[in-house]
Amino acid sequence: MINSIVGEAVNAAMENALYAPPPPPELGVVGARVFPEGTKKGELAPVDGLMEVIIDSKTYVRAPGMQIRNQRNMIVMPGTIRAETPVRYQLDSSGAVFRVWLLTRTEIAAP
Repeated sequence: MINSIVGEAVNAAMENALYAPPPPPELGVVGARVFPEGTKKGELAPVDGLMEVIIDSKTYVRAPGMQIRNQRNMIVMPGTIRAETPVRYQLDSSGAVFRVWLLTRTEIAAP
């Protein structure tokens, strides 16, 4: 009895694995991401300090919990950015940089 129940569960799992839908395309590769309203485009300079970022030659304070996301929408550490990079960024209510997205070629070309 138990063998038949386990066997059916294994067979169902195998069928789901074999006929699972394909994974969704990677963000930033096939199409552009949708950014929150109020984001701005700019050029992010390499991040040196712990408290500030420079975008378009203007110094901004880093918000607590600031996130930088790469072209695949994965969070990256600020110190990994070694050259000026086109970005979209979002400020919080105090004017500190809250979110930063490194842009793909498609997103750079978009308005």
